[in-house]
Amino acid sequence: MRWPKPAVWVICRQRRRISWQGRCVDGWWWTSMRKVFLAGILAAILPSAAIAEDDPAERGTFSFTLENDLFAGTDRDYTNGVLFQYIGAANDLPGWAEWTTDRLGWLTPARRWRVSYGLGQNMYTPQDISLRNPPLDDRPYAGFLYASAGLIGDAGDQLDIIQLDIGVVGEPSLAEESQKFVHSVIGSPNPEGWDTQLENEVAFRLLYERTWRAGRKLPIDLFDLSVDVTPHVGGALGTVETYLAGGFSARIGQDLADDYGPPRVRPALSGPGFFQDQDGFSWYLFAGLQARAVGRDLFVEGNTFSDSRGLDVRRIQGDIQAGLAVQVLRTEIAFTYVVRSPQYIGQEHFSKFGSLNLRFRL
Repeated sequence: MRWPKPAVWVICRQRRRISWQGRCVDGWWWTSMRKVFLAGILAAILPSAAIAEDDPAERGTFSFTLENDLFAGTDRDYTNGVLFQYIGAANDLPGWAEWTTDRLGWLTPARRWRVSYGLGQNMYTPQDISLRNPPLDDRPYAGFLYASAGLIGDAGDQLDIIQLDIGVVGEPSLAEESQKFVHSVIGSPNPEGWDTQLENEVAFRLLYERTWRAGRKLPIDLFDLSVDVTPHVGGALGTVETYLAGGFSARIGQDLADDYGPPRVRPALSGPGFFQDQDGFSWYLFAGLQARAVGRDLFVEGNTFSDSRGLDVRRIQGDIQAGLAVQVLRTEIAFTYVVRSPQYIGQEHFSKFGSLNLRFRL
């Protein structure tokens, strides 16, 4: 069943133009809007970054995440994700964020709030990228280029994340160009089926997550190690994805900081982005799992407002992940290996990919 097509801006498939009720505007309009879109993100990020420099004890954090199934030796399903983020210093909030947090007392006892901004791109492909016309019973080609803005409320033993992602699916996502460029650089086969990708569409996702610390970090005398466990629940609502999720993560290492693990690309189990750097050097091993009850997945089921390729989504999904993080002064690098359960009816294999995250505090 398709949702009714609303009276909103829709992106034309031909020549990447914009349409209002079927009337297209030339491509220069779309190019200009993309520039305004990116300029708006930078305008929101840079003032917070500049203000954070005034307080050496609490500054913003930049984060870069790259996820790719090349780490697992495959090239299918969720094949690549890139996410750039800026997380502001505690209680260094722009006006819209202050107005919002003042009205969230009913949701969380947090008194330390951070604002986050992000720019990301996801891409999805069928099993055989050499085919110009992949089988209809395989996952469709899809890309998602999006911007995000969110709030992170830290109450010490509880963390709340609220985030809105808005972006475009289809040709304007630039997933085709990105994958073909990367494959040409690394010598991988050229993906031939992008002409069958999902139709152009504006899409959104509203996220909420809550994470707890299950007690204080437990000291282990052997090798001066500590352990902590952080269960979480959350969900998303939107045309991109709708789901409920729950799971936990556990860490063991030296000088564990009071953060919640490295960031990931949603819907994965993810840390909030900021971290409390330790003096000199610290490290930790981590592992976790997440189960999801899925109501909607655009990248499996196809377009929301138009006809496209699509499959029946599996309603119960899950991830298992494990990795290593190393902090040196104000910088952390982390690698996560992920195994994801089948996402559509007929998928017989598990998806596997790696996630590399680099973040540093200003």
